Amino acid sequence: MAQTGVRTLETLTPPGESLSALAVLEGVLEEAAPLSPKHRAGLRGDIRALWEELTSEREHRSSDYLSTPPALSAYLRYFLPWNLFRLSSIFSNADFCLPDNGVVIDIGSGPLTVPIALWMSRPELREVPLTFYCLDRVERVLEAGKNVFETLCMRVSGRLPPWKIEIRKESFGASLPERAHLLTAANVFNEFFWKEKGSLGERALETAHTLMSYLRENGSLFIMEPGDPRSASLISALRAALLAEGAAPLGPCPHSLSCPMPGVFRHLLPPEETRQVKGDPNVAPSRFVLPPVAMPKKRDKFPWCHFGLPTTKAPAWLTALSDEAGLPKEKVTLSFLWAARGSMVRPSVGMPESSARPSERERRARAGRGILVRVVSDPFTVQDGSTGQYACSSLGYTMLKRTRGQEPFDSGTLLEITTSPLARNDEKSGAIVLPS
Repeated sequence: MAQTGVRTLETLTPPGESLSALAVLEGVLEEAAPLSPKHRAGLRGDIRALWEELTSEREHRSSDYLSTPPALSAYLRYFLPWNLFRLSSIFSNADFCLPDNGVVIDIGSGPLTVPIALWMSRPELREVPLTFYCLDRVERVLEAGKNVFETLCMRVSGRLPPWKIEIRKESFGASLPERAHLLTAANVFNEFFWKEKGSLGERALETAHTLMSYLRENGSLFIMEPGDPRSASLISALRAALLAEGAAPLGPCPHSLSCPMPGVFRHLLPPEETRQVKGDPNVAPSRFVLPPVAMPKKRDKFPWCHFGLPTTKAPAWLTALSDEAGLPKEKVTLSFLWAARGSMVRPSVGMPESSARPSERERRARAGRGILVRVVSDPFTVQDGSTGQYACSSLGYTMLKRTRGQEPFDSGTLLEITTSPLARNDEKSGAIVLPS
């Protein structure tokens, strides 16, 4: 196999600051949201019951499922810390660049999961005056989250940051007094997105339009959902819809072209209303056609973009609690999208590719003359004995190929590879084969 140059640009792993805060979070929860003896005795069963509800058919879930004390206790002690672990792994690489007096709108904030994760993983923001509008349908969980946030800040740093946190009992679409520099939503859209009528693409366009209405010019947005096939398909649809609205992906995508791992997502609009591009399964509306990329071999459900993060760095108290609840974890999965208004202006139909303004990440790769690759899958053995991993690259659906004995890449790693793909695509999957 030809010699290659591989440079690691990003990994999805929580920074040391986040791990230190997670280590003391158990004590913080005991202080900020103490359990009664009755709820403590039933905690393991409550965690299991809430997990079963949250992993069931989500369109049938009650909108106020965190309004009862057992459910809230279970969420704070199990779901909150695992979501902080996930978010911190992503936020360690996110260049939010929030200005002084910046505005953050967090949709479906729950127990202020996103603000807590930002404080844990980005210590430089602890000195920046910010305003947070935290929206949720259940006021009680917002209040509990604010107590946890303030207690954690005092225990770790001895003071509160210059952040104004305004909690609001509101749902997605509610009007707010100002627009956001940063808009966030973690584990929100899977709870109501599928209740709406219309095709996946039509719902994505409506959701993207509302999301953009919250954003300032050049504002950015972040969405995280579970790493299951349906949620990942939702993310792919929103990605295409946001591109149509003028917000290009900054992560995890290594490009602003069509998504080669769209799950069940096919079109933003029904085929009869869509300009068809041969070989492209997620064509945008006629006003905004994405250039096609290499796709997997045709199948009923395409691969979906999701990442599995090892839990070896999670605090011992959290892994022990998970084991006790019958929910042991070797890894946690997620799908996410980080996009920004004005970060990439794709050319209109008929405009030359050079008219596009590339993102910072794309400029960095072009300067190095490399191919940007985001690793997605775990390693597997190829028929010739080498190791393969599926990935997304600016070429499309990609299989990284390594000689036997080389260490595989972690899921979520962003690479720059200075090599040429093999002449033939992988016969089984249709992926472009890239020696790495």
